[in-house]
Amino acid sequence: MTAPRASNPLAALGNLSDDPAIREQIEQGLADVMAEQQATEAARGGKKKEKDKNAKEGRKNDLLKLIHEYQRRCIEFADRKATFIVFGANAFASFLDRSKGLKDVRETPMAEWTAKMVTGELAIAFLALAGFTALWVIIPRIARNVPKGAIYWEAIRKYESQDAWVAAMADFSEEDTQRIVLRGIYDLAGINVRKYRMLQTATWIGGIGMGLALLHIAL
Repeated sequence: MTAPRASNPLAALGNLSDDPAIREQIEQGLADVMAEQQATEAARGGKKKEKDKNAKEGRKNDLLKLIHEYQRRCIEFADRKATFIVFGANAFASFLDRSKGLKDVRETPMAEWTAKMVTGELAIAFLALAGFTALWVIIPRIARNVPKGAIYWEAIRKYESQDAWVAAMADFSEEDTQRIVLRGIYDLAGINVRKYRMLQTATWIGGIGMGLALLHIAL
């Protein structure tokens, strides 16, 4: 008489697993599958972390470029305003001197000067001083006693040769590059501080000169 066939194939597998050798093979197979799955997940996690790191570095570099460009544009804007003050103040002072008869005032004893004469001469003096102060904003200041560097032209020329400069740039890592850019931004900020303080002074002096000029014309 034929033995009844097992109704569930898994039941037969369960019977086979009673054998220690087969059980060990099954457990080893499961361990290998789990290890492979964990390795795959770890690789995906590593790629994600690397991607996030690269994205973060990209945003940081974009921010540094934005700050550097902003500082450079501020320097250009200060120079343009200072140039306008230089030419505007000198032109208006020349107009007062020639058209309002102030050239003849200097030949008159100061004891005989009227309020109109005094305001006119003070206007010319303040306008001339404003132009000189604004000119100080535009004049480039070159620092020659500087160490070797990667941004300022005098620092670049401190290298012995072109090949030495190229070799130094090639050795810079990404972190070194960021540090160089940060130092450059700090230096540009110092230039802006000096320029805008002088520009503010020139603007106030020029404003006083303009007020005295208008008062002179009104008198």
